[in-house]
Amino acid sequence: MTTSSARQRIDNLDDSLFNRGELRLALDHQLARLRDAVEAEPEESLRQADVEQWATALAEHFAIECPTILLEDVWMEPVQDDTIDVSWDRGHYFSDPGSALARNFPAYRVTVHIPFDGDQGVFDLRPSTFTMNPPRAEVSNDELVLRIVYPRDQQPNIDAQVQVFINSVEQMLGYARSQIDPINVGLREQARQAITGRRERIEQRDMHLAQSKIPVRRPGEGRRKTYIPDVLVRRPAPALPRSRSESGPPTLEPVLGDSVFEHILSVIRMHGRQMEQSPETYAGMGEEDRRQTIVATLNTHYEGRAHAEAFNVSGKTDILIRHEGRNLFICECKFWTGQEGFTATIDQIFGYAGWRDTKLAIVMFVREKGLTTIVKKARGTLERHPGFVKWKTAAEETELRASMRWPGDEDRRADLNVFLAHTPRGS
Repeated sequence: MTTSSARQRIDNLDDSLFNRGELRLALDHQLARLRDAVEAEPEESLRQADVEQWATALAEHFAIECPTILLEDVWMEPVQDDTIDVSWDRGHYFSDPGSALARNFPAYRVTVHIPFDGDQGVFDLRPSTFTMNPPRAEVSNDELVLRIVYPRDQQPNIDAQVQVFINSVEQMLGYARSQIDPINVGLREQARQAITGRRERIEQRDMHLAQSKIPVRRPGEGRRKTYIPDVLVRRPAPALPRSRSESGPPTLEPVLGDSVFEHILSVIRMHGRQMEQSPETYAGMGEEDRRQTIVATLNTHYEGRAHAEAFNVSGKTDILIRHEGRNLFICECKFWTGQEGFTATIDQIFGYAGWRDTKLAIVMFVREKGLTTIVKKARGTLERHPGFVKWKTAAEETELRASMRWPGDEDRRADLNVFLAHTPRGS
């Protein structure tokens, strides 16, 4: 009861808040769910996921938002008629306390709605610190619904009763918050440990298996098929509970892993050497024919994921590798026509590419003699380009590798590798 005269009641006495489970156990379970999410992801996704980005996403989604009462939005419904049992109330005299009138005395019912933000499940859980007389109310649609019923011959202070209730709820929320906040703060580190721990177990397993001389091959593949275990996979986007962010869960985009990017470059590199070793074979070929030979070679490794003349953003690029509707690798093939032509090719590939396309390559077919001079000119041209950020280590002296700034986005970077394949006309 809410007053010393005990002439009012709060309905739903069975709806005791903070009384249906242990908050401590729920928080432990939430940490277990986070670890289970990491364990459930396919190994291919685990290998290529950005640890920090994934850990941040997991922490965001598994965080529990302790509710906050929205005091400025409290409201109540129009008063309703009701009845109340006053048979035991000394303030009302009845010759027969067990009469129908005493047990169903005319009353009014006031229904007060108290909105809140946060995870309503917290209202079911008892924190480690608690009171023996928890507040009672119904939890419905992000609101606490408090119903106060009082005899018609009484005029209780409704505002005071509501404030007493809110104070009791906020006291319990304070106890809950003192447990929840430290868990939320540590979620990112918990996620990072779970990710790196599983990766280390897989690496140790693979190191052990690598000692075997028996080749690894997918079932059904031919004996000469190259097996790349982590080709074109999606970074994990785990099925996660309600996010604290109103804008929705962070999206983890498809990505071309660095190891796969390097393998693609190695295939192009080997094909370029073949061109240089047999220049007469390619002497009569134009850009399109030469490009098709590169695509054909790539398809022997990537099962047709490389496409010629695939439409992409604002034009048609020479070689494009896609996965689930996303562009993961873009390569432009051109004859070397000088520094201006090379600059136009750089601009062209960034014009074709989308913001998420960060693995790029250019193959320049050099027909002129004096390759060393041309490599120097290409290097100077690339370094002077507005998008140039810094040099990266190139695999060979006839290649250029650079980190490039994305047009219109100072913080976005793309990895660009330039090949200069020498097939002089006079050979």
